[in-house]
Amino acid sequence: MEREEDLARGAPKLIASSAFLVLATIVFPVGLNAQQPAFRNAPASTAGTKNPYAGSASAAAAGQKLYAHNCAACHGNNLQGMGPGPALDSATVRNAKPGALFWFISTGKLSSGMPSWSSLPKQQLWQIVTFLQSPASKAAAK
Repeated sequence: MEREEDLARGAPKLIASSAFLVLATIVFPVGLNAQQPAFRNAPASTAGTKNPYAGSASAAAAGQKLYAHNCAACHGNNLQGMGPGPALDSATVRNAKPGALFWFISTGKLSSGMPSWSSLPKQQLWQIVTFLQSPASKAAAK
């Protein structure tokens, strides 16, 4: 009889603990699956923008030449970063949404030393994005 009374007194705690566990199991994974912040705070509208040159070796080669001419002075010949420009040989850059990367290159962020490259034609901006996200950029980083 005493055991039944102990169980009866512990039932509300057990129910509350179980409810908490169920709720935590449902809610907590949602937080884990939340999307990462956009690359360099790019607007959400850039996430769906596709790179028209994705996977094109010739666009990546053209982008590599454009990078050497326009970007290497700050980001290094091998994408290693130097001076004010951070390294670009990272998974963060390679895995960024192409539209977000395009947006950042064309918009820039003067407060951190990144100029706007909006004066370049869109085709050339996309070629730079293609290079930065291509296997060629990994090879250039070596």
